[in-house]
Amino acid sequence: MRFWILLLPLGAVAFAPSAVIPTRRSHQLFSTAESAQSTTFTSTPNDDAYDFAVGPSVRYWTDYQPASTDGIENLRNAAAKAVGKASADPRAFQYWTYHLARATFFAGQGAAAVLNYRLTDSTSSSSSGLNVLDAPKNPITSGGPNVLLDFVGSIFPEAISTWEQDWEQINANKFSLPYDMRQGVTSRQLNPLYLADQTRRYIKEAQSILTRRNRRLESDIGAAPDPTDTFPYPAYYKNNFHFQSDGWFSEDSAKVYDSSTETLFLGRQDAMQRLALYPMATWAKDRGVKEGGEGLNILEVACGTGRLNAFVRDNYPAANMVASDLSNFYLAEAKGHAERWEKFARREKRGLQVGNFETLQCSAEELPFDDESQDVVINVYMFHEMPTEARRAAAKEMSRVVKPGGLLTWVDSVQKGDRPSMDETLGNFQYLNEPHYPSHIVEDVAALFVEAGLVPYEKHVASTSKGLSFVKPKVE
Repeated sequence: MRFWILLLPLGAVAFAPSAVIPTRRSHQLFSTAESAQSTTFTSTPNDDAYDFAVGPSVRYWTDYQPASTDGIENLRNAAAKAVGKASADPRAFQYWTYHLARATFFAGQGAAAVLNYRLTDSTSSSSSGLNVLDAPKNPITSGGPNVLLDFVGSIFPEAISTWEQDWEQINANKFSLPYDMRQGVTSRQLNPLYLADQTRRYIKEAQSILTRRNRRLESDIGAAPDPTDTFPYPAYYKNNFHFQSDGWFSEDSAKVYDSSTETLFLGRQDAMQRLALYPMATWAKDRGVKEGGEGLNILEVACGTGRLNAFVRDNYPAANMVASDLSNFYLAEAKGHAERWEKFARREKRGLQVGNFETLQCSAEELPFDDESQDVVINVYMFHEMPTEARRAAAKEMSRVVKPGGLLTWVDSVQKGDRPSMDETLGNFQYLNEPHYPSHIVEDVAALFVEAGLVPYEKHVASTSKGLSFVKPKVE
């Protein structure tokens, strides 16, 4: 996920780098006469109207500003801070060197993709046909080195702050040091062949995405499953979100997703997704959950490639887990993550009790589970790609399957008011073929879950992601 990085290749970042969010789920198609900016949304969510226990991260990110407007100074200060953190103890060294190495890799990968695009671009001088997304030209792919340097200088310190927050949670034993850091040299992410394949896939995909994004023709919008695939996908889902090739309907899309989003966010997506674990730690302690999560039924709705799913199981290995998604291609990747985690976990701790794991293709609006059958429901990065009516239906369904006393933990893009300095540009993410993003950033998400019978629990923020959690009241 995501400094150099950021390179932005995925390009959208050009307008509001910090506002770009990992995407994985759904969308309605634009009609010929319809554009992303056809509707103006002026309201602002009011989380303060609900009784959330507010973590310190909320105030931190509300007030966050880069220390300097000078890119080089920001990079130097952020690097010095990271090195200082890494010297604290062996675990800190493991955590911080891992993230710095990943950020360097993603930055290089992103830079290579931008260079490749600049050398081969055929869309910058002219375009023809209907321009359905009338967005300004992306300075990241057309500007000089100073543009890139200042951009990276604004994002790298934010990545450091995101990791610092994540590390504090680990140090407080809210969740464990991520398993792929504990794997050491056996981690797939250190395998040269795997890294080379990911870079190959990413550069190819970035070329396609930037070409579509910069010419923005009607023919560049939309995706469809294979004609033999008869699954009843929602209409909004048949879109190539953020102009990715094939939408969610191919193996290639699934295999390049993690690398694309981590490059886009300069390696901070994992830490942002782990916001889902914050309230789980509090809830498990308050409820007296058995060690390892024994006896729990956990459901992740819209699991994507399953990377977060593996982090959840690493902390609650004895729990029974279902990972659901609309894309069978992404579910296949989730199975791979699950198998790699389980193999490592059993090797790391012999005799470890591991709960059942299964994947399931289904819609968030129609979950095939009994009422009050799940102890924990997790949903990450889905709402911003759904129209409001689908969000409401999904909130109702997820709330329905939670047991009395159970937890629902939700993570998605920050909204208006969460990062005031970004409010004016936050909606620009719509230009990366995200038609429902403008309504997402003003949606009263808490109201959707409260209306469905849940009670606010905790609120946390990490960089450009926000986490809200809810519990279902017990019947007296």
